[in-house]
Amino acid sequence: MTLPPLSMKIRVVEGGKNKLRLWFPVVLVWLVLLVLAIVLSPLILLASLILWRQGIGKKLLMFGPMFFYLLSTLHGLNIQTESIDSQFSISFR
Repeated sequence: MTLPPLSMKIRVVEGGKNKLRLWFPVVLVWLVLLVLAIVLSPLILLASLILWRQGIGKKLLMFGPMFFYLLSTLHGLNIQTESIDSQFSISFR
């Protein structure tokens, strides 16, 4: 099982000088999402039971695990773009 990233780093360089260097603890966002998921889980279960015959209930139940899988695949992602005089980088660790 792959864990979601715990931090995100953003770096912007223009003209050879660092314009922005930012570190963001993404783990704080995961904690808020976990609390939100726990609070909303009874409503999601009720809605999925009501919508099961229409085919939407199963998709609604699978949204949480698929969203967690999507976030887990971000771990190790490194995006870098460069132009003539600037660089931009985002990395998830």
